[in-house]
Order: sequence, then C-alpha cells, then structure tokens
Amino acid sequence: MAEGIKQKVLIVDDVKDNIKILIDLLKPDYKTYFADNGVKALELAQNKSPDLILLDIVMPQMDGYEVCQKLKSNLRTNDIPVIFISAMSDVGDETKGLEIGAVDYITKPISPVIVKARVKSHLKLREAMQELKRLYNTALDSNPMTGLPGNNSVANRIITALDKRENVGVIYSDLDNFKAFNDQYGFALGDEVIKFTCRIFQKVISELDIKDAFIGHIGGDDFVLIVPSNQIQNTADKIVNWFDEGILKFYLHKDVESNCIQSINRLGEKQTFPLMSISLAGVDLSYHVYTKYLEVNDVCAITKKKAKSIPGSSFFLDRRQQVSIMK
Repeated sequence: MAEGIKQKVLIVDDVKDNIKILIDLLKPDYKTYFADNGVKALELAQNKSPDLILLDIVMPQMDGYEVCQKLKSNLRTNDIPVIFISAMSDVGDETKGLEIGAVDYITKPISPVIVKARVKSHLKLREAMQELKRLYNTALDSNPMTGLPGNNSVANRIITALDKRENVGVIYSDLDNFKAFNDQYGFALGDEVIKFTCRIFQKVISELDIKDAFIGHIGGDDFVLIVPSNQIQNTADKIVNWFDEGILKFYLHKDVESNCIQSINRLGEKQTFPLMSISLAGVDLSYHVYTKYLEVNDVCAITKKKAKSIPGSSFFLDRRQQVSIMK
C-alpha cells in the first residue's frame, strides 16, 4: 500500500454500539465505512471496494451468512476478505462461516487487541496476494524480447492512473526509419536496437530516480512510459539525447559519415533514408481531462503524428486542458 493511503475496512452490524466500538478501534489506522443491514453492506462493498469486511451474522432480513455468500458470488467483491464477528460461538457456526468463504471468525465480546491483530494480518495477506497476482499477470503479458509489461498491463496502468486521478504523464515512443534499418542491416540487429532502446528508458528512469515510473513494451519498436507530470520533460529530453548518442554504434562508419542509408521502400524501390531517430509523444494527465483509456490512446496517436512530422529525434507534449473533438 502506497505511503499515506489508508486501507479501507467495511463494518457491518445492526447494533450501532458495536459499530461505534469497531470504528473507534480501527479509525486511527484505516478508512472505515459502516452498514447496519445486509443490503447496504452489499452496496458499499461494490461502490467503495473495501480491503476487508467485518461482518456480523445475526441481522434482520439478511443475515451475515447470506451477505457473505452474495459477496463471494459477485466478481467485483469475491476477493474481499471477510471476517465474521459474532456472538454465535458454537464450532458449527464458525465452521459454516469459514466454509462459505470467510477468512476468519471472531467471537463477541471482542478483544480489541485480537481484532486489531487479525485485521492487520489479513490486510497484509491481501496486499501480498494482490501483488503476487499483479506479478503473475504481468509475467503472462510481458514482451518476450524485453521482459517489459505488454499491451494489457499498459492499458491497466493508464486506467488506474485515470481512476485515481494521478498527476502523471504518458510518453509514447516510436522509432523513425526503423523498417529501413531492418531491411538494410537485418532483423537480428534490429532486435538489438529495440533492446538498446529499452535500456535507454531504464537508464533514464534510474538516473532521474523516478520511483513509481512504468515502462511498457507494446510490441516492435513501440514503448510506453508513465512518469510523474513534473518529470515528463526531463525524461523526454534525456531519452532523446542518449538515444541520438548511442544509436550511431549500430551503423557502419560510412553510413554514419553520410548520415543516411540506402534501403528499399514499401514499393520495393531503392531510397535514401535518414539514420534512425526517436519520436516521443506525451500526454499530461494531471489536468484530469480524460476519463477513459481509449481517449488517452487516441490523443497519443494524434500527438505521435505531430512528433514524427518533426525531423530527427523529437518530443511533442499535449497539454490540453479541455476535451476537444478529435477527428
């Protein structure tokens, strides 16, 4: 859990005094919500996405067992850990609670120390499981050449940034004249250029000491970086400088001297192409104009065209502060 962000606990009990005791106990360390009936509990679980639910069993209309079953049958709430807190202390009651999906069972009257310890333990376990799941999904999605997160991870990272209204910028990277280089020098060396480009991004992020940066590899020579908004320009400037300096080692001396290569164009004709350069398209999300991933993707595509229209390596940053109709 990021520093300064409190985990969320939903307390469900039909007795207000019980709710107050638990809120007073947990509020210093967690963001708390409460519901005094099962219907409201299910609604809050969907809308607030709590990290853990403390659930009473004996409630009118819908008891805790039914609430738990409904939570576990819903894709949006089935992974939220549920701890039953109940005066029902028979082994059969506890067994039933665990069998329908609860992670723990605490009997009333509660021990404040025990409640805090159990809550802390299960929240740590949930956080570890979520990180394990993220790493697993990233591994499945990763690009085989660079090992970087792929398309799905890129989309999910941007969606998260939009949902949380993060002050970050998206940088879309594309190599100019890469196909001509591949045709002239071969795909094996072209793959080395892609790996070199990946190392440039990693080196820049390390040099600028950007802790929460994201680097994704969409495929081919296309990459996506996500950095804090106040680091967009510095990141892009360093990438351009280090790319232009390092790319020359992939060319023969004669091509470096002439600053171009002879290759075949898409029509099968010989043509002179400039040496490779890198075009960077940036979109600053800190203005909170966009709410959907596809909107950001569309703006990146438009901005990339503008960056590629500039000769040589370049960076074009979109700073729009209101939504415009894109054609």
